[in-house]
Amino acid sequence: MTKRVCLGKIATAHGIKGFVKVTVYSENPRSLDQYGPLFTDKTGDATIKISLKNSTGKHWLATVDGINDRNAAEKLRGTELWVDRDKLPALKEGTHYHTDLVGLNIRDDSGKILGAIIAIANFGAGDLLEIQPSTSESFYLPFTKDTIVKVAQDGVTVRIPEGLL
Repeated sequence: MTKRVCLGKIATAHGIKGFVKVTVYSENPRSLDQYGPLFTDKTGDATIKISLKNSTGKHWLATVDGINDRNAAEKLRGTELWVDRDKLPALKEGTHYHTDLVGLNIRDDSGKILGAIIAIANFGAGDLLEIQPSTSESFYLPFTKDTIVKVAQDGVTVRIPEGLL
């Protein structure tokens, strides 16, 4: 099965003509227009075609093909917008798609496996790797130059800040 990347989410309806507000997760908001119909979930076949209009600050205003009134737009609230990973462009050296990091093992700088990345969160101050050790509760590690030593296809090498574990 092809891996998918969530590029955004329909936040709410806007106005009476069927417009929606979209929260965009990509650095390039126009990526939602570039990849054709977007999948509405991580594994299904249902698609949706949106056209971004303009930024409203936190969101982007968009139209959805086939949606012409507020009631229909309201039904789309919470719909995630997914694209097949292989349709996305290659990244510059040192940058990564979050989906490519999830599932990788985490090693400390001595080579000891600490766990695996189970999610990436951002609560407003930067990306955090959620790491699940095999024997304890998950914990967050900042995705910064101070903590990330190396990212490779077989795992991520990290420097754990003193006192974190």
